[in-house]
Amino acid sequence: KRLSDLGVTLPVAAAPAANYVPYCRTGNLLFTAGQLPLKDGKLQASGLLGRDIDTASGKDAAKYCAINILAQAKAALGDLEKIRRLVKITVFVASAPDF
Repeated sequence: KRLSDLGVTLPVAAAPAANYVPYCRTGNLLFTAGQLPLKDGKLQASGLLGRDIDTASGKDAAKYCAINILAQAKAALGDLEKIRRLVKITVFVASAPDF
């Protein structure tokens, strides 16, 4: 419900782009692989933030990555309500040296 209140519709979890597993469950923990800023299966941003991509587009790219993480979590768990808390989020941003 919280996602729909924000106008977010989860996509079907993307298939791995290479030879890796998209998520791994161990006990009560779920680990997801890194996600790209895909929307409708299309890459929404590429290049360096601050050089090729402006800040607004970078924020949108981060949003798509977060949505895709949630899609992977739903694929793994079947229901996002099973998530009790987030322990760690690691984010990598490709940015210009002077950004």
